[in-house]
Amino acid sequence: MKHLTVVECPIVFPGENEFGASSIDMLPRLGIAGGLESRHIRVLDERIIAVCIWRSSFCAKLFFDAAWHERATTLWGEAYQIRFEAIENASAA
Repeated sequence: MKHLTVVECPIVFPGENEFGASSIDMLPRLGIAGGLESRHIRVLDERIIAVCIWRSSFCAKLFFDAAWHERATTLWGEAYQIRFEAIENASAA
């Protein structure tokens, strides 16, 4: 069964944090994140919304691990949201 993640976060630039990372750097990328099948990004009102489809919940949770959540809290504080949801294979196509 495929898995969907939706991340909503503020826009942060590399010079604004100790990691030197931007908000887009925190999001999974094709060819880098194992099991990521598609990623769709939208910027709206100074926020990024990323919708990602994964091969499985294991792949999604492997990327969004405890270290990722720690960095996300440092970058965005409580201003981010992440949602995990199983989806039917037919609806993922």
